[in-house]
Amino acid sequence: MAVGTVSEPATGYRWRWQALAVVLIAETMDILDTTTVNVAGPSVSRSIGGGIGLVQWLSASYTLALAVLLITGGRLGDRYGQRRMFLVGAAGFTVASVACGLSVTPPMLIAARLAQGAFGAVLLPQGIGLLTTAFSQKDIGKAFSAYAPVLSLAAILGPLAAGGLIRWDVAGAGWRLIFLVNLVFGAAAIAGGLRYLPADGPVTVRRLDGRGVAIAAGAMFLLIYPLIQGRAEGWPWWTFTLLAAGIAGFGLFARHERRSAAPLIEPALLRRRTYLAGATVALAFFAASAGVMLVLSLYAQYGLGYTALGAGLMLTPVAAGNVTGALAAMRLAPRLGGRATIQASLVVAVAGLASIALMGSLPGQRPGGLILAGPVFALGCGLGGIIAPLFSTVLAGITPAETGSAAGSLGAIQQLAGSAGVATIATLYTATSHPAARGLAIIALAGAGLLAAGAALTLLLPPARRDGDSDQPEAN
Repeated sequence: MAVGTVSEPATGYRWRWQALAVVLIAETMDILDTTTVNVAGPSVSRSIGGGIGLVQWLSASYTLALAVLLITGGRLGDRYGQRRMFLVGAAGFTVASVACGLSVTPPMLIAARLAQGAFGAVLLPQGIGLLTTAFSQKDIGKAFSAYAPVLSLAAILGPLAAGGLIRWDVAGAGWRLIFLVNLVFGAAAIAGGLRYLPADGPVTVRRLDGRGVAIAAGAMFLLIYPLIQGRAEGWPWWTFTLLAAGIAGFGLFARHERRSAAPLIEPALLRRRTYLAGATVALAFFAASAGVMLVLSLYAQYGLGYTALGAGLMLTPVAAGNVTGALAAMRLAPRLGGRATIQASLVVAVAGLASIALMGSLPGQRPGGLILAGPVFALGCGLGGIIAPLFSTVLAGITPAETGSAAGSLGAIQQLAGSAGVATIATLYTATSHPAARGLAIIALAGAGLLAAGAALTLLLPPARRDGDSDQPEAN
C-alpha cells in the first residue's frame, strides 16, 4: 500500500494524527513491558525458577540493552530510514515478546528480554523523528502533549493489568500473558505503521561508524550496569570503578566523535545551546520523576501494606494530573513560551512534592492514599506539563540529518537519568524508611531539590520560545 508524503510545513503530513497514534502504541508497549514485570516477577520465579536474581534481571536485562543501543538505534533511522527501522523494531520486539512468553528456563527468558531491549532501541528513537517529519512546527507541541497522559496511564495500568492477567490465568498461561499480549500491540503498530507513517526521505547518513558504536555502547554499559546492579549488591567497590570507567568512556567517545567522518552524534547538534540546555533539564527531570514514582509505589506496598492493585489505585491521581497538566501546557506554551511553561510546571511539581514531604514529616502520622491524593495530583500536573514544551523546545529547528542522533541521545539520557534516579533515590529511601512516612518525606524533598535544579537550568533555554518559532543553530 502506498504511503503518503509530507505536505507543506504549514499543515504537516495528512495522516499526522494517525501517525501519532502508531508511535504512541509503540511507546505504550515499552512502558507496559517495563512496569508489568515488576508485578509478575515472583510468579515467573515460582514457575521456572531463578529466584530473586531472575526477578531483578527481568527488568535489568531489558533496560540495559535498551539504554546501551539507543544512540545507535537512532542513527540507524538516519542511515536506513525511520519508517523502515520503526517497522523492523516493532516486528523484532513482537517476536522477542513471544519468545519471552514461551521461555521455560531463566537463561531463555533473560536472553529474550535482552532481545526485546535491543529491538526497543531500534523502535523507540524513530518515533520522535517521524513526528517531527509529520507535524508542522505549529502543531508539534500538541503531538508531544499526548505523551505525558498516555505514557502515565500506561505506567499506572501496567501493574494492574499484570495482576489481572496473572489472576485470570487463561488456559494456564499465567504470567506468560503479559508478554503474549504484545502480539496485539505489535500487530497494531506494524499495520498502522505500514498504512499511516510518512515515507522515508533521502538517506542523510551514508555509513555507520562501527568504532563509535562500540565505544558508545561500552560507555553506556559501564554506566547503566552498576546503576542497575549496585543497589542489589550493596554498592561494592567495583560499581564505582565501572561508573568511573563509563565516564572516561564517554570522554573517549567525545574525542572520537570530533575526528569521525560519520559521527553518531552530529557535531552541529552539540553546538546548539538550546539542545544542550534542554538535555540537561531532561536529565534532572527524568531522574527525579523515575525515582519518586518508584518510591511512592514502595511506600504504598511496604509502608501502607497495599496490594499491587491498591498501589496502582493510589497512583491514579498522577495519571489524572498528567492529563490536566498536558492540556494546560498546550494552552500556555503558545502564550508564555516554552521556557516559562516548563518553569511553571516545575513549580507545580515541586509544590506537590513539598506537600508530600510535609505530610510525611508530621509526628506519628502515616498518610494514606486519600490524604496524599491532592499532592500526588499536583505532582502529576507538574510532571505532565513539562514533557511537551521541553521536547518541543529541545527539538526546535532540528534538521533531518540531526534527527536520529537527537532522538537517540534524548532516549539515552532518559534511560540513564531514570536508572540513576531509581538507583540513588530508592537506595536513599531504603536507608531512611523507618518509619516509612519519614523516608517518604526525605525522598519527596530530594525529588523537589532535583526539580528545582532543573528549574534553575531552564534559564539556559531561550526566554521567548513559543510553539511555531523557528530555531537556528546556536553556538556556545
